[in-house]
Amino acid sequence: MNNHRRRLRAGHSAGLALVLSAALVATGCATSAAERPESQAATVSASGESQEPSASSPSPEAPGSPEATPSVPSPGSIPVQPADQGQQEPTPEPAQLLYPGIDADIPVEPRGVAEDGQMDIPDDAAQAAWYEYGKAPADQVGTTVISAHAGSQETPVGPLYALKDSRPGEEVTVLDEAGVAHHYEVTQVEQLGKDGLDFAPYFERTGKHRLVLITCGGQWIDERGSYADNIIVVAEPLD
Repeated sequence: MNNHRRRLRAGHSAGLALVLSAALVATGCATSAAERPESQAATVSASGESQEPSASSPSPEAPGSPEATPSVPSPGSIPVQPADQGQQEPTPEPAQLLYPGIDADIPVEPRGVAEDGQMDIPDDAAQAAWYEYGKAPADQVGTTVISAHAGSQETPVGPLYALKDSRPGEEVTVLDEAGVAHHYEVTQVEQLGKDGLDFAPYFERTGKHRLVLITCGGQWIDERGSYADNIIVVAEPLD
């Protein structure tokens, strides 16, 4: 992969500190009208207990930003601020996601934020996006976020369509561009309504390292041309 696409990581180095809007990812998944699964349980923790998602929606803290935003930016308006350039070694980018538990094998490419304020995700559901302003598996801190559409015109049923069927304890592997395999264990499976969903906790650049997978699911909304919910899977390193 072109070294120009690699990021130098020193805080926000060689990237942009992006303030996440409530719309980031929240409306970024659509699929064919023929694929409309029933709603799944709200949250499945590692203990197997079902939990209801919180109805509150606090203002999100910007991923990697030391301060919380004063208010939730409207869709399509994501403030940016310059980042300091660093001299750190580039960290290999994720290249492939393997999730045998849902029979998913999907290539991954780096993406940022689209013009409409949502996470930029490939149109084809057969391709996943890694949030390039976040962390990569080899960083060993913060969150690696990978997202893909549940389905698309090219691929009506994408590899992550079955993400809703994930179960705690299953293994997920991310191969990076250097050929190194990073192994994770699923610890939490959530189905959360897109409206008012705070994504900031899933895009943290500090703290314990983890992998977050995101796609869409739940009830199909014809007028939106999308699902009502996001399916979010959290996994922790096995290495």
